Amino acid sequence: MGDAGSGSQISGRIVWRPQPGPQTLMLSCPVEDILFGGARGGGKSDALLGDFAAHVGRNEGKAAGIMLRRTTPQLEELIKRSKEIYPAIGAKWLSGKQIWKFECGSSLKMRWLERDEDAENYQGHQYSYLGIDELGNWRDPAPLDKMRATLRSPHGIKCVSRASANPGGVGHQWLKERYVMPSPPMVPFYDSEKHVNRVYIPSRLKDNKRLMEADPAYIDRLKSSGPPWLVRAWLDGDWDASAGDSFFTEDSLKLEGQAIPYPSRCDQVFAVVDTALKDGLEHDGTAVIYYARNKIHGTPLVILDWDVIQISGDLLEQWLPLVNRRAEELAQQVKAREGFVGTYVEDKASGIVLIQQAQRRGMPVYKIDGALTSMGKDGRALSVSGYVYSGMVKITQYAYDKVSIYRNQSRNHFLSQICGYRIGAKTQHQQDLLDCFCYGCAIALGDTKGY
Repeated sequence: MGDAGSGSQISGRIVWRPQPGPQTLMLSCPVEDILFGGARGGGKSDALLGDFAAHVGRNEGKAAGIMLRRTTPQLEELIKRSKEIYPAIGAKWLSGKQIWKFECGSSLKMRWLERDEDAENYQGHQYSYLGIDELGNWRDPAPLDKMRATLRSPHGIKCVSRASANPGGVGHQWLKERYVMPSPPMVPFYDSEKHVNRVYIPSRLKDNKRLMEADPAYIDRLKSSGPPWLVRAWLDGDWDASAGDSFFTEDSLKLEGQAIPYPSRCDQVFAVVDTALKDGLEHDGTAVIYYARNKIHGTPLVILDWDVIQISGDLLEQWLPLVNRRAEELAQQVKAREGFVGTYVEDKASGIVLIQQAQRRGMPVYKIDGALTSMGKDGRALSVSGYVYSGMVKITQYAYDKVSIYRNQSRNHFLSQICGYRIGAKTQHQQDLLDCFCYGCAIALGDTKGY
């Protein structure tokens, strides 16, 4: 199998080799718990896959690993890359079980941990290797700490935990406090609370020379994928980049510093609704955003209008036809070629009932993909930031100037919620329009990856 220096090899042929610098350091590091990464494109996923291959080589036939991603689509990307490396060293992929079986008898499970409670499913399991790709996708370390309890080996081999992460994700703060602040990079330290030795090995984009040679335009695309502080965090691995700044800026929604007029034509108009089960100031509101979509020419996604109200769940059925009527009016006004194509509603709580009622009445109402609803506010905002900051989403002058009364406050609640949003904030309310905004961007412009 080879060692960290020679990479993974079979019959004397090297099929993967760690790049000089951080990847090589990680594969040779004996510390029990390693956080690897810092910048996007730093070769983190490859480092994890290569490190497990080295773990197999050191413990022929006795290594048992598990590799985690937060969601199924994210895991698919990791599996795809593993299929480019592992078969060449004699491993076989068992697709039904999502397990790699190595010729020597070692194995690696590829799993997702979408909900925190999913960690309970692994009680009683035994692994010598725990790999976690993009650790910053978890807001809370609790489920990952539970997974650490599975690190034990009946063969007495050394058990290790390896994780990759970028700054700027939903788990930014706890990762910084756990791995970055206690000790300088490359200097191991002992966590007396968790009784484990840890080290942070930073990897910058410049360290991934293979990527830079294969895709020299990657940096330019990255620069248009988020707010300035987040781009700085991604490019430089800067854990001190301020996540306290507004995530979506007004300027990112304007064209050359100005809101835009209503489009003279577009392909279609649609609406996105986020509902609340109860009325009252102590509960969430019900929000709607109306969009114009252009598939080929013009601004890809235009915010035409918005509204947010306090309304009880039993009145939503009466309110939805008003939404459809407004959408039809807008479709005529902007001469949408396909007209009003429908309203998308979150498929939970009061939204479930609303969807069922509307569909019984023949209304064009659709449920929002569960992959989006399960991501959480921060995850959704991160996933669509690339669309916003690359200029694909703009606000009309009408939506920009609009003022309404909501929660006894008169203001532009769209700008207040979207441009007032800060990643990692613990505010539980007054983000109803933010949900509609992120859902609309993802529905119109692609998948849940965003950047």
